[in-house]
Amino acid sequence: MTKPGKFSIQLSGTFILLSIAISTITAFSVGWISRLVLLTSAGINPIHSDSTAVALREASFSSGSAIGVLDDGSSRGMSGKDIITQLPAPKVLAGKQVPYTTYTSKSFPSEGTSTSNTLHIDRTVPLPLYISSQSKKQFDGGPDFRSDTKKSTGDDKGWKPLNADPPCDACSRGKEKKNELSITEEEEEDSTEASSINDDGHNDDSDGLHLPAGQHLLVDIKDVDSEFLNSEERLASAMIELTNESKLTLLSYHCHSLVPIGVSCAGVLLESHVAFHTWPLEGVITLDLFTCGGGKLVPLMPLIERLFSVKQLPSEGENEEDIPEPTLLWAHKLRGFREGFAPGYVRTSNPLDEGLGWSVLGRLDFDMKRPLLSTKTAFQHVDIYEVVDPDYRNLESYQLSLSSTDGAYESMHPEFFVPNKILFLDGVQQSTLYGDAPYHESIVHPAMFTHENPKRVAIIGGGEGATLREALKHKTVEKVVMIEIDEDVVELSREFLKEWSDCSDLVGSTNSCFEDPRAEVRFEDAMPYFISAFPSNKAVNESDKCDVIVMDSLDPNVKISYGVELYTNDKYIESLYNGLTESGILVIQLGESNTEHDPADEVGKFEKRAIFKEKLKEVGFKSMHIYTEEHCEFQWPWTTLVAFKDAKTQQSWHRSVAETDIKIRKRLLATKSGRPALRNYDGATHYKYQIPPKSFEISHCRQEETPAECAMLKNTDTFMGVNEDDSTIVYNPVMERRLNHRVKADK
Repeated sequence: MTKPGKFSIQLSGTFILLSIAISTITAFSVGWISRLVLLTSAGINPIHSDSTAVALREASFSSGSAIGVLDDGSSRGMSGKDIITQLPAPKVLAGKQVPYTTYTSKSFPSEGTSTSNTLHIDRTVPLPLYISSQSKKQFDGGPDFRSDTKKSTGDDKGWKPLNADPPCDACSRGKEKKNELSITEEEEEDSTEASSINDDGHNDDSDGLHLPAGQHLLVDIKDVDSEFLNSEERLASAMIELTNESKLTLLSYHCHSLVPIGVSCAGVLLESHVAFHTWPLEGVITLDLFTCGGGKLVPLMPLIERLFSVKQLPSEGENEEDIPEPTLLWAHKLRGFREGFAPGYVRTSNPLDEGLGWSVLGRLDFDMKRPLLSTKTAFQHVDIYEVVDPDYRNLESYQLSLSSTDGAYESMHPEFFVPNKILFLDGVQQSTLYGDAPYHESIVHPAMFTHENPKRVAIIGGGEGATLREALKHKTVEKVVMIEIDEDVVELSREFLKEWSDCSDLVGSTNSCFEDPRAEVRFEDAMPYFISAFPSNKAVNESDKCDVIVMDSLDPNVKISYGVELYTNDKYIESLYNGLTESGILVIQLGESNTEHDPADEVGKFEKRAIFKEKLKEVGFKSMHIYTEEHCEFQWPWTTLVAFKDAKTQQSWHRSVAETDIKIRKRLLATKSGRPALRNYDGATHYKYQIPPKSFEISHCRQEETPAECAMLKNTDTFMGVNEDDSTIVYNPVMERRLNHRVKADK
């Protein structure tokens, strides 16, 4: 008998064993269910066997490959067939020293993906330093503009081979080193050549300076094969080949196959990153590549085109000719900060930081953008691009103009649908195909028709040959001396800009204006040429003087030292005056027009223009007139100044519309085609040039000391008493805008 307050329980051995078994099974079930919930929420398939999980981990962190598995244990392509996806691993380029890095990742629930793979760089086997010959071709702007379109493309004078100018060459986070075991003698020579070719130091941090800057390449492609766009393996292989052939270092990448279709990949580069996303049903892929370093990214475009512009395959019964070629749109942008971080960096010395960068390379909306040429002469960078801007032309009309479609307006008049060509020197736009006639006719003919009998003409600059072409249209012209400092610009223009120097339609001329017997082309610096030839007015032979001098060189707004000298050097400006006959006319293009918002030229960005006008007065020019042309295809109306050595010449300047048209008919050479020799200039156009724009009057009146005539503007009646003989006016847009209608031409 037990004591009060005490109790005892007797359990059988069977009960104890059953209790332990039930507890164990319950704990295991709860744990298994918890694991299932956690792994599923993390996007991991919990049904994999242990061996598969181990294989995945080993593949990802050892060999660098991975296997993507669907929820049902397989990977599925667009065709519906079960496949096993094994993605390639990025490898170290031979001769490249890649620092070890730390890796951190975070995975989130991804119900919208069917596979998820992460690959890391394989450091065990260096990749041979090999660049495929296909990647060395010149960029032809995309599959829409291959050789079958009968359009010219660049050659070895343009884009450099990829291995000659690697994008990561100047990025100090991934230095190349010589490795005698992995680099052949031939490859070592290539490496030496590469370092000498890469002279673009605008973002070079090889001295240990890490600039907060880089370059960004954006690419959009449509009409791409759907199977390719839904293949994680093929896309990953293309990304790795892109980085390998461009000598970038891909540290790791991560890809997702999306549900129900599509692929997204992001790669971490030693130099920055590469990423893309696909829409297989629409046939579209978008890609972006960002790198540090001074190497160019634009030359990678042919490689990107080859790897990612995969043409669709015809379906059963479909004609292959009806399958559209992939269309490629791209843009290049400079990113980050250079000024203030790179000692001595000047934005205007980098062509990619000038108009070339923001007006052409930086635009993604061009239907076509094809570099015909990119090279560097002894004096400057030369870039020529061919573009189709959808705001003015469209790709469909251009392609139709190349066809032989019966009755199509485009095929009957292909000259109206050709792409625009744009010439850049040191990144600054010089002229365009669409703006050729308005610009070059406006700079030549107003002065030539103002002169009674121009026989001898001098052209300073004008390497494209278009200014020469316009001067040679005058029957009175006996000789045109063109002084161009850069012979390479002339030769490149003859090859890539043939329209600019085409005189084949002029009766009595030659196919090329440069070959016209009246043309004398001199390759030398115009400044010492004129200073030496015309040092003083008395010492010059009258027969050597010119009736018209056209200064078609850098405008005064360009911040280049030798360009500034053209507008500020006293001896040179005096020699221009001395080089003209007594009735001679000097023509100068002065760059973009000012606006009503600008201050006086003397204190604003047009300071050099103001200095130049003052120096022209000082040397003796009696009358100056400014006019603008709005159709030159520049971003602003373009300004030209004419300076008359004889004040009476302004009477001819103010001829009527009819008088100018009559002179045009009598003066110009006939054309073989019967078409008018001029496309933009006529009597009405000249009449518009006679009155300077209002903005120049406003700028003139904003001088620190307000001119007296500006005060007269408050009372328009005051002008009624002004002497109608305005021969004393040298440059005065206020008076010229009001007295112009009272100036009569000599009969």
